Amino acid sequence: MDYKELATNILKNVGGKENVNDVIHCVTRLRFHLKDESKANDTVIKNMDGVMDVIHAGGQYQVVIGPQVDDVYDALVKVGGFQNKEEVSPDQGQNDEKKYGEKDQKQEGLFSRFLGLISSIFQPVLGILMASGMFKALVSLFTVAGIMSKTSGTYVILYALGDALFYFFPVALGWSAAKRFGMKELYGITLGGILVYPTLVSAVTSKTLYTLFAGTAFSLPVRLTFLGIPVVTQTYSTTVIPIILIVWVASHIYKWLNKNLPAILRAFFVPFFTLLIAAPLGLIVIGPIAMVIQDSLSKLVIAMIGLNAGVAGLFLGTFWSILVMFGLHWAIIPLFAIDIAQHGYDVINPLIFAGALASMGSVLGVFLRTKDPKERSIAIPAFISSFFGINEPSLYGVLIPRKKVMISSFLSAGIGGAIAGFSGSKLYAFGASGPLGLPCFINPKGIDFGFIGLCLSGIVAFVLALISSMFFGAKKDVKDIK
Repeated sequence: MDYKELATNILKNVGGKENVNDVIHCVTRLRFHLKDESKANDTVIKNMDGVMDVIHAGGQYQVVIGPQVDDVYDALVKVGGFQNKEEVSPDQGQNDEKKYGEKDQKQEGLFSRFLGLISSIFQPVLGILMASGMFKALVSLFTVAGIMSKTSGTYVILYALGDALFYFFPVALGWSAAKRFGMKELYGITLGGILVYPTLVSAVTSKTLYTLFAGTAFSLPVRLTFLGIPVVTQTYSTTVIPIILIVWVASHIYKWLNKNLPAILRAFFVPFFTLLIAAPLGLIVIGPIAMVIQDSLSKLVIAMIGLNAGVAGLFLGTFWSILVMFGLHWAIIPLFAIDIAQHGYDVINPLIFAGALASMGSVLGVFLRTKDPKERSIAIPAFISSFFGINEPSLYGVLIPRKKVMISSFLSAGIGGAIAGFSGSKLYAFGASGPLGLPCFINPKGIDFGFIGLCLSGIVAFVLALISSMFFGAKKDVKDIK
């Protein structure tokens, strides 16, 4: 494909350079802010070789290119003499957003804007996220099939390939969030690295100095202090929301310092004070708040199961993926092992089993409905990963950008969870996740009604999610916030 020729023709048919206020791109689209969209020739552009579609949304004139969008964008910048997005200053990018996007964003609901923000931050890491999910799926398959043992070097390396991104999520998302919030990416990488720094990670299990709010439901063990201020340590690996909030705060500090410090002082004092303020604030304030929420959540789940397992299944099954999104699921996962150790079985894990099947159904529906090769290339590995119980690729790559499909998937998982709860399903041993883990739910005395109910919960969740996804279609209904 001649990218220069395509870029020239697109520019000509959007009304020429004089009709373009600015142009940026995402992973599949050229996004123009045009002075007068009526001057653009949709029909001609749609029929160009290399163009998939034209979309008017978010105050933007969007030309869908696909995986080659980077090459077309680079050619467009040269042909039109535009400023490359990477060269736009944070202040200029912020002003452009206010100029062209503020009205449209106000028209969106808060929930849609939040999903759009998460989607835009995850877009740059989707490719490697899919690959990581596939590695995890392969490792799970090979161990279940007896092809390799968990002690072999091959297993260790493949597992590291699959788990590295998830473990260092704060680093990867710190980079992406910094880019999204108009701050140099290295700041986000550094802040993410602080959250998973080995010394701070090991401090989670170190000796307790004293306990805040001792004797209450909000008691917090303090193992570190910073300038005499208590720091409640927490494991941040695989978490999402804390680093996004920390980078968001840091970006405001960064921009304020850049605006108010003399130019001669910025090179040293902007990074120094940005990190000095943002990192301790994240460790002292954001982390403990997340911990209080986690502890409260685990107690709520235990109380609900005690009252009615079916209702608890509906609640936990529906909201489990949201807990994963916020990194709050780690408050509940340890309870699986505690239950098995104390009682010989766990009644919580079966309530979320249907979630993987619901994700599979939703992703399959999107795959069947979409004609976009880019979206299909995301859906295939996401489906396979969900089959092995790894739902992050499906959640971030397929569900979040499609609010209706996402909600229907969550509700389908909730209905499945309710069926498992009312059936008295139990987990008797740890093994593979997803459908491959079904043998772990078989009672040592033989197949019982609980196991049958668990299988039924997965089938119902899959079918409901698939039908809903086919009904709502593959079109994204959440706009990426730029």
